[in-house]
Amino acid sequence: MKLNQRKKEILKNIIDSFIDKAEPVSSSYIAENNKLNLSSATIRKEMSELEEMGFLSHPHTSAGRVPTDQGYRYYVDNFVLKGQLVKAGIGKKNLPINIPVDKNMDLEKILILAAELLFKFTNYLSMVVAPEINRNRFRHIEIINFGSDNRYMFILITDSGRVIKASFEIEGEYNDLDLQRVRNILNTELKNKYIHEINENLKIKILENEGSLLFMINKMLKIIKSFEENTSHYNRIFIKGALSILKDPEFIDFNKVKNIIDLLENDYLLMELLENYSCDEEIDVRIGSEIYGKDTCDLSLVSTKYCYDGNSIGSIGIIGPKRMDYFKVINTLSTFRANLTDALNLKS
Repeated sequence: MKLNQRKKEILKNIIDSFIDKAEPVSSSYIAENNKLNLSSATIRKEMSELEEMGFLSHPHTSAGRVPTDQGYRYYVDNFVLKGQLVKAGIGKKNLPINIPVDKNMDLEKILILAAELLFKFTNYLSMVVAPEINRNRFRHIEIINFGSDNRYMFILITDSGRVIKASFEIEGEYNDLDLQRVRNILNTELKNKYIHEINENLKIKILENEGSLLFMINKMLKIIKSFEENTSHYNRIFIKGALSILKDPEFIDFNKVKNIIDLLENDYLLMELLENYSCDEEIDVRIGSEIYGKDTCDLSLVSTKYCYDGNSIGSIGIIGPKRMDYFKVINTLSTFRANLTDALNLKS
């Protein structure tokens, strides 16, 4: 829906003021605190028309207006994403967000640190989703004997630094030389391959001429495939600042708080939302019911993807009140995406 320049300026000023004050905005406040050179009566008339058009609403207990989801959507699309952030340098590393990593840090530690830093810079709930295992290549496989005859630990390290472990039991006697042979075979045949590349032909090649170790190697291949088939069972989302939302004045209502807590307790749903909405090389903004119906009507989700070796492998995002500082959040997330991508590539 098109708005004339006057309505655009009034709408932007109302939303800027509401983000700052968390209170309904009156025409007199806009007239007194902004350089629009318009009378309070003129602004009031324009605000009434914006309300009729669906951009503003009018709480019964107040003479002021507040933005609707439609108003926020127009604000984000036309003032935040299109205009001023380009001038502010969105996507450039213009914020002092450094993610200190070294080659010995596994991916999980890096992503936990990333979530902590993102929360520190935004004060909103911050989430980082690790890549699905099938998006990673094999870097190294390790097998450790627990000290008993048949209990072992299988460790898979991926090219992005992710470490996945599984304990298992297996019948038969295997000495250190046997385990070393199994490691060597798997590391030679699987290095730099994806899990989905473990097909029947590759299995036959790996298993041929290894009669005495066939049972152990076959067990390892089944464990690896189980990582792909049961990827949802592994914790892939790291969250910091979960209770930060509750400090905002919008959430003093018990029912609103309950809906938010129910959402935050569902890690799988949060991970699914973040992965579904995040875009390659873009910032995605979901407002209110756009996220997950009425249960998220008071929230906004801002998300994007981070990369490794030129490919998008995971998602990062922020959840906060609809009355969030979109300029700050989007600029921070864009910078953060670039720095996390650089950190992962430098680590490798």
